[in-house]
Amino acid sequence: MSDRFMSPYESQESQNQTDRERQLDELFRAYALACPDPEPSVNFMPKLWAGIEAREASRNVFGRMAKALVTAALAASAILALLVSMSSNSDQPYSGTFVQALTANHVSQLEPFHVDRISEMENQ
Repeated sequence: MSDRFMSPYESQESQNQTDRERQLDELFRAYALACPDPEPSVNFMPKLWAGIEAREASRNVFGRMAKALVTAALAASAILALLVSMSSNSDQPYSGTFVQALTANHVSQLEPFHVDRISEMENQ
């Protein structure tokens, strides 16, 4: 021991650390008992690599499928965008805002400007 006086807090802390180390040692022993070392054999490494490659192959299948779906979705989006842009140019001769389109549609009904015709349109 040292010449220095140990406070009760330091002694409690060292006791807690000792308990934690003991618990950790017990945990390692239990793990070693639960997971014994594999028997060494000639086929150990080939079996290990076969297991690793099998896991990678399953991941590759899902990865390839996901990439194919993303590519198909991108292609479908591009095709739909082209179809919409082509149909909007041919179907709608007017290219303005919605309010401007409504105004252009109802201008013929509002001329000559009569208040009673506006109330008729509101009732429709």
